[in-house]
Amino acid sequence: MTAQLLDHQLNVPDDRTVAQAAAAVSELGRFMRESPNLADAVVKLKADDNNAELEIPGEALRLLVDVLAEIANGNAVTIAPVHAELTTQQAADLLNVSRPYLVKLLEEERIPFRRVGNRRRVQLQDLLAFKRNDDRERDAIADKLTAKAELLGLDY
Repeated sequence: MTAQLLDHQLNVPDDRTVAQAAAAVSELGRFMRESPNLADAVVKLKADDNNAELEIPGEALRLLVDVLAEIANGNAVTIAPVHAELTTQQAADLLNVSRPYLVKLLEEERIPFRRVGNRRRVQLQDLLAFKRNDDRERDAIADKLTAKAELLGLDY
C-alpha cells in the first residue's frame, strides 16, 4: 500500500477544484473554530443525495483541512506514512534536489539509508528529520547574516 501512496501521478488541481477546495477550507475552518474539542470528537459527514453517512475522527479532519488548503493554493498533494521507504528519486523530489546530490548526502552519511539489492532506500521519517535540521541551520545562517547587515547599517 505504501508504494501506491507514493507512486501515484501527482496532478496540479484545475481552477474548479481550487475553488471548491477553498470553499471547503473556509467552511471547515469555521466549523473547527466553533468546535474547540474536535480532536476528541467524531465528525459525521452526510451526503445530500443518498443519505450516506461517514464518521471521521476529529484529528483526521484537521489533516483533511490541511490537504484542502494546499489544493486551494493550486498545489498537488500526496500522503505517505512516516515509516514509508522512498526511492532515491522520490527522496530527491521531496527535498527538491537532484538525485545525484541526494546520493552524495547518503554516501556522506548525512541521511540514513539501507540497501535493497543494489538500490538505496530512505525512510521518510529520516528524510524529514534531515530536512528539519537543514532548515534550522539555514535559518540560523540567515539570522546571523541579517544581524551582521544591521550592524553594518546595510538593512534597508
